[in-house]
Order: sequence, then C-alpha cells, then structure tokens
Amino acid sequence: MTTRVMRILLCLLGVSALESAARPARAEEPAALAEARKQFEAGVNLLDDPDGARYEEAFHAFKKAYALSRNPRVLGNIGFCALHLERDGEAIEAYSAYLREATEVEEAERAQIQKDLATLGSTAAAVRVVVKRPTGAYVLVDTRTQTRGPAIENSYPFEGTEVMVRVRPGRHAFRVKLGAEASVPVEVTIEPAAATVVEATFPPPRPPALGARESRSVAGPVVLATAGALGVFAGVASGLLARQSRGEIAASCPEDVCPAAYDLAGERGKAKRFATVADVSFVSGGVLLGGALLWYALLPRSRSGASASAGCAGRGCGLVVQGAF
Repeated sequence: MTTRVMRILLCLLGVSALESAARPARAEEPAALAEARKQFEAGVNLLDDPDGARYEEAFHAFKKAYALSRNPRVLGNIGFCALHLERDGEAIEAYSAYLREATEVEEAERAQIQKDLATLGSTAAAVRVVVKRPTGAYVLVDTRTQTRGPAIENSYPFEGTEVMVRVRPGRHAFRVKLGAEASVPVEVTIEPAAATVVEATFPPPRPPALGARESRSVAGPVVLATAGALGVFAGVASGLLARQSRGEIAASCPEDVCPAAYDLAGERGKAKRFATVADVSFVSGGVLLGGALLWYALLPRSRSGASASAGCAGRGCGLVVQGAF
C-alpha cells in the first residue's frame, strides 16, 4: 500500500469514527466532539496540502482531536504523522494503542502498521537525557543531521531532571532549553536500538561585565560619611552663631561697659554654649568622616571605580560618591 493511499485510508476511518462516537455521556461533550471533528478535518487538510504534506501541523491537530474525543481511531493518524516526523517513540506508542484499542481495523492497514512497528522496534534507539541542575520546565531539542537534505529537529517539553525519548539512528545534537537559557549541545552518533545517556550541562553564569557593581555595598561608609558631614555642618553653623554672639556683645558693651539693662553674663553664656556645640560637632563629625573613609578603604576593590569624598567649603559641607554605571 502506497503512502498516499495509507494516509487517505486513515483519514477516512478517523472521520467515520468521530461521527459514530457522537453519543455524549455529559452535556458538554457535543461541543468537545464538534471541536475534535474540526481539528481532525484540519489535520486531514494539512496532510493533503497541494504543496506537500505538513506533518508537524497535522500531528498537533490530530493530538488535539484525540484529547477532545479520546477516539482510538485518531491514534492511527497520530502514529502516521509521528513516523514521518521521526518522533519514533510517539509513533510506537500511538500505533500500538491504535491496534490494541481500535475495532474493525482492516487487515491491509493492520499489516502495514505491524510492519512499521517491527521496523521501529529494531531501529529506534532510547536516549535518556539527564539535566544537571534543579527541576524545571524544560524543552529538549533534538537535531539529527542527515547525509542529504536538511537537518531534522524535534522538541520535547518535560518537567523534572530527566526525560526519555526514542530517536532514529544517526548523528544527533541534544540541548535542553529553559527560557532563554540553553545547555551546552551534546553531539552523539546513535546506533540502531542502542541505549544512550546524555548529560545536559548548563554553562556557568557569566562574570559581571566591566563596570558592574560588586556584591559588597558601600552603603555603610556612605551613611557614616553622611552623618559625619552633617556633624561638621552643625559645627560650622554653631561656630558662626558663637561668633555672631561675641560680636553682639562687643557692639553692646564697648570697652566692656554695658548698659544697665544688658545681661552680659547671659549673652556670654549663650556664646560659650554655641562655641561648645561647635567644638563637639567638629570633633564628632571629623571622627565619623575618618571612620567612613577607613571603612571604604578596607572594602574590596570593585570594578565600578566607585569613589567617595567629603569636605567643607565656604557655603557648607557635603559628600560626593562617584562610580561607573
């Protein structure tokens, strides 16, 4: 039986089976069966595309039709597409279930499928792919290089740390993808009916690019330096107030002669308090700034080229932190 005759026979059997299965047990089943029939017919049309059979799209359409109808007749079409896509493990499963569960399979069709199963059973190789990282939602990509013609690629989604697939003999490259990440490709020559184990190893994380921030933060020295700068600023402000108070005393009491109502002792005490606050603020601010600079100097050198400086000018004090981003 030719490939085209075999394909048309499977399609006709599938359509007939879907129509005969329209005896719903639940109220929602008619809609599901209608969608299953629609997917099945789409698969038939994709196989009979004038530009050539579109096996991959038909494969997914038939799988959806089977998921909605659970009709074993559709399994024959799934196995037929899987065989042409070199998804040998799925072809074996679908064909075996089809012969086991479907009724009234014609002898010519059964003989052809049994022949295909015998060929697959003696040639398809088992490959176990083990992922060397925690469990995830992975996709195994298998690329088989042909002597003639383009490479054949199949993808197998899986969860966990390993997956088993059956592939055609030949030169294969296996890689596992997790989002945008991909493992190092492993190239293997698969022998017929062999059992192979492939370890998928993801490359280590790339080192931070030049100019990237180090994991150690300079937040501590910055906070300490800020407190020190505020202390110095408070010292400057208090010193200016003390100087202003002394100037007011000198203006009110020329040659130490004060008006009778002038509180000389009180004004001198205020000036002294401002001076004391200025001294304490200067000393504490300077200590904090020195500690911040020492702390920063002891940090490991980063690639960011970050730097910090603090100081005072005529209009006040401040802290400057510089770095590359």
